[in-house]
Amino acid sequence: MDLEELPIGEDAKRELKKAGFKTLYPPQEQAVRAGLFQGENLLLAVPTASGKTLVAQLAAIYKLEKESGKTVYLVPLRAIAWEKYVDFSILRGIEGFKGRKIRIALATGDYDSKAEELADYDVIVATYEKFDSIIRHRPKWINEVNLVIFDEIHYVDSEDRGPGIETLVSFTKAILPKAQLIALSATVSNAEEVAKWLGAKCIVSEWRPVNLREGVLHDSRIFFKDGEVVELKDEFEEPLHSLLAYSLKDGGQALFFVETRKKTVYLARKLSSVSYLFLSESEREKLKELAGEIRENSESTIIGEELASVVEKGVAFHHAGLTSFQRRMVEEAFRERFLKVITATPTLAAGVNLPARVVCVTSVNRFDPETHTSSMIPIMEYKQMAGRAGRPRYDRFGEAVIYARSERDIDYLMAKYIESIAEPIESKLGLGTYFSTAILASVASGIAVDVESILEVFRNTLYHVQKGRGVSNRVKRILKILMGDGLIIRSNGFLEATPLGRRISELYISPSTGILFLNGLKNKPHSFTEVSGLNLICASPDMRPKFGVTGSTESFVIDFVGKHESELYLDIEDISPMETYKTMTALWMWINEYSEDDIYLKLGVEPGDLYACKETAQWLAYSAKEIARLVKDHDALKKLEELEARIEYGVKPELLELVSSLEGIGRVRARRLFSHGFKKLSDVASASVNELSRIPGIGQKLALSIKKEAGGIIHKEEWKKRKGGERIQASLAEFND
Repeated sequence: MDLEELPIGEDAKRELKKAGFKTLYPPQEQAVRAGLFQGENLLLAVPTASGKTLVAQLAAIYKLEKESGKTVYLVPLRAIAWEKYVDFSILRGIEGFKGRKIRIALATGDYDSKAEELADYDVIVATYEKFDSIIRHRPKWINEVNLVIFDEIHYVDSEDRGPGIETLVSFTKAILPKAQLIALSATVSNAEEVAKWLGAKCIVSEWRPVNLREGVLHDSRIFFKDGEVVELKDEFEEPLHSLLAYSLKDGGQALFFVETRKKTVYLARKLSSVSYLFLSESEREKLKELAGEIRENSESTIIGEELASVVEKGVAFHHAGLTSFQRRMVEEAFRERFLKVITATPTLAAGVNLPARVVCVTSVNRFDPETHTSSMIPIMEYKQMAGRAGRPRYDRFGEAVIYARSERDIDYLMAKYIESIAEPIESKLGLGTYFSTAILASVASGIAVDVESILEVFRNTLYHVQKGRGVSNRVKRILKILMGDGLIIRSNGFLEATPLGRRISELYISPSTGILFLNGLKNKPHSFTEVSGLNLICASPDMRPKFGVTGSTESFVIDFVGKHESELYLDIEDISPMETYKTMTALWMWINEYSEDDIYLKLGVEPGDLYACKETAQWLAYSAKEIARLVKDHDALKKLEELEARIEYGVKPELLELVSSLEGIGRVRARRLFSHGFKKLSDVASASVNELSRIPGIGQKLALSIKKEAGGIIHKEEWKKRKGGERIQASLAEFND
């Protein structure tokens, strides 16, 4: 089907052609014929890179041209949200129903907001959690939404995010009954069942723009599914080295998935001796610059140096312990093809789109740090990794191989993973406290007003489709608990949330966390300090990630707890107190300006995990503060407000004015300013640019910027001294505007 045949405007066709689209892939054509432009709900279960995003874009274009309204595109991860925001940017050149160019917004984070600022946008790309929180606040524009795309819908199977996605689908159906729903995934083996839940037509296809060959690697030979055996003939002794050399010939790239983070680093070092041989001089120069940038922007010199040293040789490791900056640098260099190899944990396969000519799964075992046990990965996880093989526009085919360490494993791995289909997606809504969260949210947002309407919410879940029985009794039992906790009341025959229940739902915390905060404020330790606040936050069910205690870190945590025992909540029910204490210790070190290297060496907490932890802790500190505001505990409110800010910036109280007011001044530079006598904004404003620029890490350009931000006057003589003196007059006009 040609693009010209589609019922969209000429400017839309022009913009899509500029982006490289001319004819539809078979799955895209199937979607059109199934009613994409007639408002039909659709589930597309088609392989990676087979054009799912364009289907969503076409649906959005049609809606915005013909009906106005809003499109919401939902993803499970922030990294994917940014990727899709970039993808949808091509719509900016298209005129919508309102006679103006289509406007696109990215919405992540900040779970206590009505997001009224999104009212003027036509396409909103958001994480599932963000849209869930928006629905709970019911902004005025929400009823304008007439198209919702649920990307990576297989995440419903995730114990972590699945229940939230599942209830969000149900809420969406209740609030937006006329909206068109489109669900996308590369791995849904029970597509018919999931489509039934969504009330959607099912499109299943195995078509890929780049053919996929799957096989098992053993002893420098690849045994492919079709019976072909490829000998990797070269001078390398190790099979993975031989595979890499095979992958990189003629401009190829490779992804190696490994079991643990430590092994990503170990394998990257091993493979760097091979990847370096395939680099051109210009690629070596680019990688050297990239390594320098990583070193310069990594507070943790240990991990930053580890990464930079292998990047220089054309390979990088990638896992959740890296900072978002480090991961982004690696991903961009790989997309631009001068970084040749990535060794990664499976989080990469489930996240950003990084195809490679060859994908190697080096182990089908996964170590669980919580249980300290190892188990075999599910087939779905293998399929997600294998789906990354084959780069559209660069490769005729992609190859996904599993590394077998013994000959007897070849047939087993072939049968277990390559010749099998992924496990069916199963609801995880029945786990944990998700039922109570969903019930409170449905009542607080006005979706449900009685038991029957609550049950209707649950009838629209995959849980009900798959489990069915027992939902009614469970809902009634949990509703009784929520009423006993004072979160829901019955008024004039209808259910409604109390002010506390509504606030807990709006804050996007679970009822159990809200009640924990309430009781924690009522029964504070004798001395309520920053440690007390961190203890309350880290003990909450919503705190994640929490850090497991190992033999090498246990004594440090116990020593810290011993020193602060009078500040702790000793009567909180906590199933994992040592994890709570270690997480609390890591955050205390962060807000007291311990370096990332110190935290890593003493507690084994890597920067990426620390940042993920501090983001959650900041949200929970804000939530605890709002509960304190509700119950009028002004002393706790003030302390939690300061704690929230300190968690955000990782500083002691005296630096808050500097880091919160000056762009480009993080905790390290703020401490240097403070140590040199610039303790307040007024000190920075009254200083000369020369004085500021002499401080390590500041420099002329940043000195000019922060002096301006602090309210200081930039004199012409100071500006002229700027290194290079470029764009003097234009910049003077900008600074003195």
